[in-house]
Amino acid sequence: MKALPHVGDKRVIDMHVHIGPEFLRRKYSAETLAAEARSEGFGVVMKNHFQPTTGQVSQLRRPDDKVALVGSVALNFGCGGVDDHGVRSALSGWKRDVTAADPDCDRFVVWMPTMCCEAHLKKYNRRDLSEAWGIKGQYTRYYAEGTGYTLDEGNDDKMAALRRALQVIADNDLILATGHFDRNETLTVVRIAHEMGIRRIIMTHPLFQTTELDPETMRRMWEQYGAYSELAFVNLAMDDLSYEQYIEVIEAVGSQGVILSSDVGQVFSAGVGDALREFFTELQARGVKEDDIVQMSVMNTNKLLFETME
Repeated sequence: MKALPHVGDKRVIDMHVHIGPEFLRRKYSAETLAAEARSEGFGVVMKNHFQPTTGQVSQLRRPDDKVALVGSVALNFGCGGVDDHGVRSALSGWKRDVTAADPDCDRFVVWMPTMCCEAHLKKYNRRDLSEAWGIKGQYTRYYAEGTGYTLDEGNDDKMAALRRALQVIADNDLILATGHFDRNETLTVVRIAHEMGIRRIIMTHPLFQTTELDPETMRRMWEQYGAYSELAFVNLAMDDLSYEQYIEVIEAVGSQGVILSSDVGQVFSAGVGDALREFFTELQARGVKEDDIVQMSVMNTNKLLFETME
């Protein structure tokens, strides 16, 4: 089995892997994913659509870990929505030592909403969870037209709530990911986040049909705001994207502004290590240089999590 790339002590970090328990059946728990990460030698950000993962992950981390085990929160309605509540909840759980007065100083990821966005609901027939993903219908929720979350710059209450969430992210130098926002919402939150001093920004799989950014716009967002474009392995099969589209993004933005993730964790998906190996191999077969794959999977992800950013 081919080893995943690394640069000295810096390992591949998969910034997007789903864990359970969740209404959706998942391949991993926090414990089983941590065990695979340690065995395979990759770092990982653990995501859940319905609850912060920081509490689970913080209790699994060990002082002798050689791989990064990172928690997150997605600001869906169940986590308090787009406000500071969910970010504070995740921050509260980010303690390896429960007797400590302060959360751990390491960073975690804060996703903007995913399942409750209007853009997401429009794609999935107004359901937060698609039965095509193998979930029982009784555990999905129907949202009437207009009841999903939208980011409206003309709504003072929504903008104040967004700024409260972003302020906690800025104060703690956390990583912002844009979730399943539509095109305009994605561009808006990146701009406002940058204005508020946030420098660790990921545009979540921006080719995905809820967002649909073009490569030139991704390049502009990288050059103006330092926002990374995520290319996720699972979108190739589940969402009918192509390697050719991914290569267009890499060529337009440059490898320094792109991160490669798996976005796996579905019960039917490959494991993280196998998914990343296939992803990297297929990109190389289409002409992407190994140095660029290392940049997108090792150097950029380590910079986001651990290095000083201006």
